[in-house]
Amino acid sequence: MSPDQLTQKHLDGLEAALAQGGDTHRLQDVLSAVYQGTAQLWIDGPCVVVTEVNDTPRERELHFWLAAGTLDEVIHLSNKVMKWGREQGCTVASLCGRRGWAKTLRREGWNHQMIVMEQRLDGQA
Repeated sequence: MSPDQLTQKHLDGLEAALAQGGDTHRLQDVLSAVYQGTAQLWIDGPCVVVTEVNDTPRERELHFWLAAGTLDEVIHLSNKVMKWGREQGCTVASLCGRRGWAKTLRREGWNHQMIVMEQRLDGQA
């Protein structure tokens, strides 16, 4: 989908997801990646998901980068996105998210593979 279809609610949700994910990117960085074709934008009503397809030496991975909306909305949309991922040759899907997602997503077939930890090196909290 085109970033032109994003509503203010979508944009606010993506901004919040970026903040929760460590502020590694600005919203403009995400939109640029979508326009350049290195990220995919998925919209379904009030829900928005951003993905990336990453090729590794052994697999093609569909990575769920950002999501905004209710948990049920995100799960519903992610199932459509994973169908697309299979059509693109992806053999695995991944995501990094808050701890609370693990229990619910386990019921959807997701498995806990690792944890992500961070330590600031620039002295900021």
